[in-house]
This record gives sequence, structure tokens and C-alpha cells, in this order.
Amino acid sequence: MEYQRYLAARTERIRPGRQTSVNLPGLINMGSGTPDFEPPDFVFEAMRKAVDERQIQYTLWAGTTELREAIAVKLERENRFTVDPEREILVTSGAQEALMSIFMALLDPGDEIITPAPFYGVYGEVAHILGASLVPVETTVESDFTVTADAVRAAITPRTKALVLVSPNNPTGTVLPEETLREMAELALEHNLLVISDEIYEHYVFGSHRHVSLATLPGMRERTISIYSLSKGYALTGLRVGYVVAPAPLIEAVLPFHHAMTICASTVAQSGAVAALREPRDWFDPILAEYDRRRRLWMTMLDGLGLVYGEPQGAYYVAFDVSPTGLSSAEFSKRMREEAGVILGSAGANLMRGSLMQASPQFEEGLERIGGFVKSLR
Repeated sequence: MEYQRYLAARTERIRPGRQTSVNLPGLINMGSGTPDFEPPDFVFEAMRKAVDERQIQYTLWAGTTELREAIAVKLERENRFTVDPEREILVTSGAQEALMSIFMALLDPGDEIITPAPFYGVYGEVAHILGASLVPVETTVESDFTVTADAVRAAITPRTKALVLVSPNNPTGTVLPEETLREMAELALEHNLLVISDEIYEHYVFGSHRHVSLATLPGMRERTISIYSLSKGYALTGLRVGYVVAPAPLIEAVLPFHHAMTICASTVAQSGAVAALREPRDWFDPILAEYDRRRRLWMTMLDGLGLVYGEPQGAYYVAFDVSPTGLSSAEFSKRMREEAGVILGSAGANLMRGSLMQASPQFEEGLERIGGFVKSLR
């Protein structure tokens, strides 16, 4: 049967894909985006209590009052800005659903949004689904993939509605310095743009780098849509809890699209999220220290191979240039998997995305395999 005649035109704008298992015997995944630590027990205890009490009905579309109040306290404590939990917070089924809901509320066909490249591919896919365009602003490995105001300014057109800033960044590990964020804020004010600030990796920052929430900068509270998630900082990827923070009129605009897709986030997962946000985060300190150790091992290995990379300042990725090997990222990835038994992600035509999310001793073995493969090419 021919099904094409039944399909919407938007299906042609998105490349079909299929998730495949990467947990195959002999393979070491050195590009994973999934945290490899165990979430804290108090999250599970809160969810067990919710199940025992049969808390399984719909919540308010925007999330439980208890969770939104916990989010507001967390934002004031960690992110240094104050919000109205009743009108300025929307709990979503993960940050990805938040992204889809936001874009549906903002973008008409022909609209443009701007983001530094490399970027997380779903941003482009969602924009294309809606008939809009994600305009990439190229960055360089030599600058640690830090975008410049001049480059963004050159990309702004009358069709531009918003900037998308992801810091700490996937796939580059870049943490935008406050000076750069202030320059982006000035551009947004000058051109009357919104800014979507994706901060889901906020808890992964290394060395002297510091995460700054864009909404704390002068003039930005009223034009920033901030996205957060419990998937990365709490290793709760499968529970699908994220949240959007924005001025009340923007939350009201996003809410119907969120409702149409999910009605509300999982009731039980929201109970776990309340516990996660209320408890101190000192349990995470040794975990972050371990990721810092792995980060340094990545850099030592790449330095030894003479491969250029952006300093992994935050998140849990390192982006490195494989053009000296004579291979594209697609070729490098294919041969790395087939010949060395290592899985890596792609961050661009000549860029690979490595990850810190592999436990020892597989992590160290993975680095050895990568190093051996690169040396064999020479």
C-alpha cells in the first residue's frame, strides 16, 4: 500500500530515524548523553510514598503547586532570581517536550531563530517541523566554541524572533562567560528579541567557570524563556520532568500546547522531583569530582594525540576536531565503532562528541581504544 499520499507535508522536512541499542557486547559507549550515576535514594522514597498513597490522577496542567513552589525556591537559591510559582512556571514531561511546546507557541512558518553551532540537533528538527528555520552561527574550536556578538548580529534579519543559548552546552561543553551573556542580552534588547536559555546542564561546571542564568541580567527577566530539567543533574532521564520559567503571558501561550501533548507530567515523577529539589545537593559533590577526573583524562589523551578540542568547561561532553586524520566525523565514527569497538557522537562535519558518562574501568579502556585507533591512521 502507498502511504505517502496520507502523510502531512511536514513529514518530508524531518529525516526519519530509529533508535538502536548501543549496549552491544564488546562496544564501549564514549559518547553517551545519559548520566551514569545512581539518583539519590530520597527521590525514590518520595515516589514510593506517592504510589502507596495512590497519587496517580492528573495534576494541574502546569504541575503540582508543591513542585512549582519547590522550583521557585530552587531558582532563588541556585539561580539567583525570583519568580511567581503560580503564573511563571510550567512543569513539562522533560526538557524536550518543553522545547516543542515553546517552539509551537512562538514560531510561524518562515520565522527564524538563531543559535551558536554546533548545536543539539533536535532544535533544528523542531523548527523545521513548524516550517521555521534555525539559523546557525558558527563558532570555532580555537575559541572553545564561544559565540561572538558580531557573529550573532550579522545573522539577525527581520524574520528573527529569538536567540537560543545553551550553556553549559551540548555538544561542545562550553560555558558562556558572563561577559558574552551580557553581549547577547544587549543584542536581544537592541533588536527586541526573546531568548530561549537552555540551562539543563547547569549543575555540571568545572574549574573556575561559572554558570550564570540569563534571566538575572538587566532587562532580561521579561524576555527570557528558561528551560531546566531533572534528567541531567539528578540522573532521572526516564522520569521525564523538566520545567519552563518565563513571564506569565508566555507561560499562558505555551500551556495549551503542553496540554495537547501530555496534559501534565507524571504525577509520581513530580513527587520525586519535589524531593530532589528540596534536598541539599552535597551528595553530588563527589560525583562531579569524578567527572572532573574523567574530563582531565580526555584532555590528556587528546593532547597526546595532537587533536584540537574545545576545553570541556561544563556539561559532560568534549568536542574535538578529527580533520587531521583525513576522515570526516561520519567516517571516523563508523570506523571507530567497527575497528575499535567505541561509540562516539558527531558534533559537526569534522567534529566528534565525546562524553564523560562511562564508568571505570571501561572509561579508561575506551580512551585507550580511541588513542590506538587514531595512531593506527597515521
